[in-house]
Amino acid sequence: MKQLQNSLAHQRLAQSRTSLDDSEYVTRFNRLDGLIAQLAFSIRKSWKTIPSWLATSVNKDAINTGKQEMTAAGRAFISCWLVEEVFDKQFHPDLEATFSANLKMISKNIRKYHPPCQTSEEEEYLTSKVVNWRLATLDGLQETLRSPQAATYRAQLMEMLKEHLIGALQVHLENPPMSDLEGGVHMIIELAVSMATHLPMESRDIQIEYFMPGTIVSPEVMKQEGGIPALGTSVQDDAAERMSHHSTGSDVGGTSPLEQQSLSMSAVADNPPPASSWKRDVLSVFTGSKKNTAAQGRHAAAGASTASLSRPDSSAGGRDDMPPRVRMAVGIGAQVRGKTVLVKAPIFTS
Repeated sequence: MKQLQNSLAHQRLAQSRTSLDDSEYVTRFNRLDGLIAQLAFSIRKSWKTIPSWLATSVNKDAINTGKQEMTAAGRAFISCWLVEEVFDKQFHPDLEATFSANLKMISKNIRKYHPPCQTSEEEEYLTSKVVNWRLATLDGLQETLRSPQAATYRAQLMEMLKEHLIGALQVHLENPPMSDLEGGVHMIIELAVSMATHLPMESRDIQIEYFMPGTIVSPEVMKQEGGIPALGTSVQDDAAERMSHHSTGSDVGGTSPLEQQSLSMSAVADNPPPASSWKRDVLSVFTGSKKNTAAQGRHAAAGASTASLSRPDSSAGGRDDMPPRVRMAVGIGAQVRGKTVLVKAPIFTS
């Protein structure tokens, strides 16, 4: 019996690894949020287009105003990018980038393809399965992680991420970019990569999330902020209205209203235009969207629920009964899965 107790004690110690305690994680996440907010504030007047996945959440005149709402949009864009390109993609920064990404995909797929958990015990078992695989994989990679090449891999990853984030921002910013853009991005990437180094070494499953527009508000993991104008006519609504006016008035020249109606009806009957196509085309013109293909699936999945972020429709009964939804998340949320919330994601609602 004593030998069995010792064996269980050693097993628990072997699986109780903590790279950073909760307060240290909270400090780092708050520091990261501060750096993101600082960069977003410095570029608030430099935006020329709105990313397509934020087009339902930003007022049409926000770019011209260039105040708090564009600071919020910048925080949202950078936070989302970090979760997708760093925390959700890299297993360990000291490994070769492609190999690290493949290991991260395996780790995520263990949970993704597991049958839905019906009880808390099943959820705990799944979390233990993921953690044990991750820790065993790290044990097997110690030779690589302790080699001189590890520092080179980390430096290469940081440089690549810095270039990619600057490029993603420049798509939507006026040229030339802000002089302090590179310095702000460098500090953000440096801190994010440093945090990503600690996460895989935990015997806990630390979950880092970005909540897309349209997500139902969950006070347990989100905190509401204020200070930006209420959502009126969004960028997407404005683009659709402009296209609607253009399509009804620009192709019929000086014809009379009756002739215009006849021509329009005839054209539609002969060759009905795909509504989803022209809406998507005009949206891309106004937003200048160039989000990478990997992220489009995630953003498209939230698209159906973002309709509720538009202006209230008087014909839509029961709107007051609908649960509140995220208009725009301007930061990252983090929690120890199944246990404690480390940082609540700051959000704006409609």
